[in-house]
Amino acid sequence: MPPAARSTLRYAAAVAALAVLYWSAAWIGLRYVTIGHSVSLVWPPAGLAFAGLVLLGLRAWPGVAVGAFLANAMTPVPLAAAAGIALGNTGEALLAALILRRVAGSRPQLESPRHVRVLLFAAAPLGALVSALVGVAALHLAGDLDSRAAVRALPVWWAGDMLGMLVVAPVCFNWATRPLARDTRRVLEVVALVVGTAFATDLGLLETVYLPVLREVEYKYLLFPFVVWAAVRFGPRGASLVTLAVAAVAVWQTARGGGPFVGSQGGTLFSVAFYLLVLAMTGLLVAAAVWNERDHATRALQRSEERLHLALDAARMGIWYWSVETDLLVWDDNLRSLYGLAPGQPVGGYEGFLARVHPDDRPFVSESVTRALREGGSLDYEFRIVHPDEKVRWIADQGRVERDEDGRPRYLTGVCTDVTDRRAAEERLRQSHRMESVGRLAGGVAHEANNQMSVVIGASDFILRRTDVPDAVRADVEHIRKAAERTSAITAQLLAFSRRQILRPEVLDLPGLVTRWENVLRRVMGEDCVVVVRARPDAAPVRADPGQLEQALLNLALNARDAMPRGGTLTVEVLSAELTDQYLARRPGISIRQGRYTVLAVSDTGHGMDPETLSHAFEPFYTTKGVGHGTGLGLSTVYGIVKQSDGYVWAYSEPGQGSTFKLYLPAVEQALTSPAPPERAAAGPGRGELVLVVEDDEGVRWMTRRILVDAGYQVAEAKDGRAALESLAGAAAVRLVLTDVVMPGMSGRELADRVAEMRPDVPVLFTSGYTDGEIVRRGLLQPGAAFIQKPFSPDAIIRVVRERLESASLPAMPPTGSLPAAFDSQESA
Repeated sequence: MPPAARSTLRYAAAVAALAVLYWSAAWIGLRYVTIGHSVSLVWPPAGLAFAGLVLLGLRAWPGVAVGAFLANAMTPVPLAAAAGIALGNTGEALLAALILRRVAGSRPQLESPRHVRVLLFAAAPLGALVSALVGVAALHLAGDLDSRAAVRALPVWWAGDMLGMLVVAPVCFNWATRPLARDTRRVLEVVALVVGTAFATDLGLLETVYLPVLREVEYKYLLFPFVVWAAVRFGPRGASLVTLAVAAVAVWQTARGGGPFVGSQGGTLFSVAFYLLVLAMTGLLVAAAVWNERDHATRALQRSEERLHLALDAARMGIWYWSVETDLLVWDDNLRSLYGLAPGQPVGGYEGFLARVHPDDRPFVSESVTRALREGGSLDYEFRIVHPDEKVRWIADQGRVERDEDGRPRYLTGVCTDVTDRRAAEERLRQSHRMESVGRLAGGVAHEANNQMSVVIGASDFILRRTDVPDAVRADVEHIRKAAERTSAITAQLLAFSRRQILRPEVLDLPGLVTRWENVLRRVMGEDCVVVVRARPDAAPVRADPGQLEQALLNLALNARDAMPRGGTLTVEVLSAELTDQYLARRPGISIRQGRYTVLAVSDTGHGMDPETLSHAFEPFYTTKGVGHGTGLGLSTVYGIVKQSDGYVWAYSEPGQGSTFKLYLPAVEQALTSPAPPERAAAGPGRGELVLVVEDDEGVRWMTRRILVDAGYQVAEAKDGRAALESLAGAAAVRLVLTDVVMPGMSGRELADRVAEMRPDVPVLFTSGYTDGEIVRRGLLQPGAAFIQKPFSPDAIIRVVRERLESASLPAMPPTGSLPAAFDSQESA
């Protein structure tokens, strides 16, 4: 048979079955007609039709229409009225099914509170209202109901159809969308519950079987615990079956004129309808709430178990058991893998375990196990093991001791984890923190040194400019200035290490830079060293300060020369690399940006470094050379230069195998930077403008004043921000504020903000022993602010002051013979 024919046959069979079921249920419902010939207390076909269209699809509506027409045609009403009632029954099922299917699809889950709410408060009441309105209208037009009877019939019809959907449809949904339970005991429980509930209902509602003890009790409501228990124990299935059983007995007894609901006709109908409505809603809502919570709890438990399994797998935890009495040692395959053994490979007893422990850690391991056996408690320690291939790994072992009734140890059990990578990451993190701490200290020292060197260099320049200085004194001063310059050079290296030196980054060709330096490197290394340069011309450009990179290359070359006192080979390479996820996974604990890099690698064939020396290689003032052979700042300067250029530097070395330093610099796609234009000529002299110098260091303040006064400026002084504001408030002649950034109390940036409020026409020039990049990072200075770093030469400060005044476009003040009175106290101070 063709597929289309089979589909048509299945559709016809479904429609016919639905029509037969509807007619059969209607035959039962019409036996309990309460008003006219077609108004029943509960209308089961409404529930069957509703469930049929939800489960089979809306296209099965002809089955409802045919079944409803045949059922109503059995009554004495005219055929026209029967057709109208059938139309209402069909519309009722279509509307209710459409509403529920939009939310729940063709398989409603009454464990879902949302599906239950739609069923109770939308699908059933709205669908029943359609049937009631159309059906009562058809009977009234046919003369079967007068106006007063039609008014009374409308709520009864609506309640009967809605109860049919709430009592019958849930049973169909629950038993049609889920397979029967395979557990025979559970099936028997459900059967026993339904039969028991029906018996209890009959016992409580039958007037002929009367319990005197319940005479004064509304005992019909004692059936609610059965519904609640069924909802909790069996979910929506149990609740729907019990509700159906109670409804069947209640309607049967009420229709026979018995039970607690009998009264006037209107009162009886209202009592039964309200009772069954509350009963059905209770069962459905309780079942949905309980099973929804149970489902959430089950899902949460499953997720927790999945996370636990994932964590155990990710941690590669191995389980072990050791019998103290028999020396039986049992390992799972995960633990064998941690020890470098094959699955199922014998492990031996306790001595076999100790043989795999690193020789230096065996006493510690043995003592830990002995102490746990002697004192009780648990094991929690880390030690090294040696794989069959001589690889050394770190293991974390946690276990506990189990004892017999006499307190003697019976066995130990626990888990092991490989923590080699974690310990390596912790060591790298400690090293990073140590370098950061030393860098902060170095930066602070450099800041203070810059202040003092500003005074020394400035004072030396003033002395050397004088013509009346004796030659002997001039020579001494020149030595002082040279010493200050050397100190400034060391300070610059400290700033480089701490990543606080001034950078002038350019987009440059690193292979070209290295090639140009090849001859310089040969002269630096000497004739007994071979210099090999391999610079790939296709390596991407980098953005860095060329002078700083040349300094880094020179420092690495000098370090290599010192490591090869008898000659050797220096290899300098430039190549491209990409840091991927796989590479980052090999360096846990370090924040590294993925992407393309250009690498500068410098290798030597010197004596190399042991792990201890390598761990301190980039620390300032750390050196293995003798006194007078270097400052210990060469590699630390390289570290700072690369870090400040957003790169990374790693060292690889072993004793007797030489060393390799790799500098990773981010690759850029920009065009190479053009050569810088020549520097401008020195600035002209001042024209009597008044400059307010704010500096907490008295020596620097004095030297700055001396430089500016000699250059033709008027100068007022303030030792902090508060004094500067007081002075500024009383003088309108100030044309520039030159302030230190880092001061006690009010910072330079805070002072500048106050100056902008008081005198928006007065520009501010910042100075500091830190670089502009560092103080911007610390939030002490806005990007782009006018700034000059200490120590500054007289020419440099004069030029910057002149440029700042001219950029402000302010008219020059005519020279005056005296300062405003507001500054007198500052000068005398």
